[in-house]
Amino acid sequence: MRVLIAGASGFIGRALIERLLADPECEVVALSRRRQDSDHPRLHWRQCDLFSMKQLSEAMVGCSRAFYLVHSMLPTAALDQGSFYDFDLILADNFARCARAEGIGHIVYLGGMIPEQEELSWHLKSRLEVETVLRLSGIPCTVLRAGLILGRGGSSFDILMKLVQRLPWMVCPAWTRTVSQPIALEEVIEALLRSLSEPRHCNRVYDLGGPQVMTYQELLLKTAEVLGVKRRLYSFNLIPLGLSRLWVSLITGSPRDLVYPLVLSLKHPMVAREGQQWPDWKHERITVGSALLSSVTSRSGRGRVSPVPSAPESRVVRSVQRLPLPAGWNAERVAEEYFQWLPRFLFFIVRVRVTGVECSFSLLSRRWVLLKLEKSVDRSTPDRQLLYVRGGLLAASGAPRGRLEFREALDGQVILAALHDFVPALPWVIYRFSQALIHVWVMGAFRQHLRAISK
Repeated sequence: MRVLIAGASGFIGRALIERLLADPECEVVALSRRRQDSDHPRLHWRQCDLFSMKQLSEAMVGCSRAFYLVHSMLPTAALDQGSFYDFDLILADNFARCARAEGIGHIVYLGGMIPEQEELSWHLKSRLEVETVLRLSGIPCTVLRAGLILGRGGSSFDILMKLVQRLPWMVCPAWTRTVSQPIALEEVIEALLRSLSEPRHCNRVYDLGGPQVMTYQELLLKTAEVLGVKRRLYSFNLIPLGLSRLWVSLITGSPRDLVYPLVLSLKHPMVAREGQQWPDWKHERITVGSALLSSVTSRSGRGRVSPVPSAPESRVVRSVQRLPLPAGWNAERVAEEYFQWLPRFLFFIVRVRVTGVECSFSLLSRRWVLLKLEKSVDRSTPDRQLLYVRGGLLAASGAPRGRLEFREALDGQVILAALHDFVPALPWVIYRFSQALIHVWVMGAFRQHLRAISK
């Protein structure tokens, strides 16, 4: 059995690899954005940009089952224009399309616990969107939903540890009294493995909750107890959510792109729903205290070591905008409308010329070509149009990966317009405050145009 792991370099992926390799009949293909090395004969690290369907399809060759553990809250390029949930949606859509094409027989996805009858944060909405995309792929899929996972190297766990270690007393906002069911990493790994190996779990959705329900304040105090330190907590409900998110980021030194969505989600109760709990625990449950103690002990060097995240490539741009899809339209029709609409919208400065599979944007005169795009006939479909950047005054020479795409997602509910791996020719500072802003402005205007058509 050859198993693919997308998101293999994360703390859950690393722990999962160890358990999978304990089975002598299992071979693991681990995907990572940057190069990884291994001397294990049954572990194959494959460098793969999940935003590239071509690379992803090549990496999937020979795999029969897959784990999807990807969450993209950190920067993916030197300049990210767009929201993490749109990036997550593209990645999941790429994975579903490629898995279907390459014959993957079963996908196991680890997402976030979804509260009932709540207005969800975008962090949790994104998890639900990813889940929906994978389940709509037509491939048998098992969905596991978890809240706060207690394990060395986990983002939420590391933030928890730093708060307790660095603050002898804390003024706690209202969200710290929301209840959750923290769960040990070991139990999450067990559920992932059993989901893959037992067919009765196919096409099921389970909540993974630990044996104890507690508030975040109680979790802070339990962590302090395990660390052997005394901490005082003071509740103050009037602290704005935005201020508390900034405070957590400053105290822990964690990126705001990571902290803000996580803290926003903590305002929701993260408790396993009745009848939705994982049914197959085969051992005595691991308490919060035991999970914390095991994770703290592993910091001494006996446990797993999470790799340092790879830095985004310099001068590379990714820009993703979510657009409405008019009734009866597809991605091909939206792309055609864009190239017809743009010269009307920028009639005073831009000329657009379409000849066959090529499209060029010119400044006033056709002699000054700003960008030249070429449609990929082989890789374009009615629900996804792909165009490569082939030159122009605004594109750096020798950067062949730049591409623009229009794709349907969520079973045709939305269109995503995405610019990938674009390297500008302008000096970086000038680009950031001119071309980059103009691109977002134009796409915003096109969004309004499509909304008007949809009415």
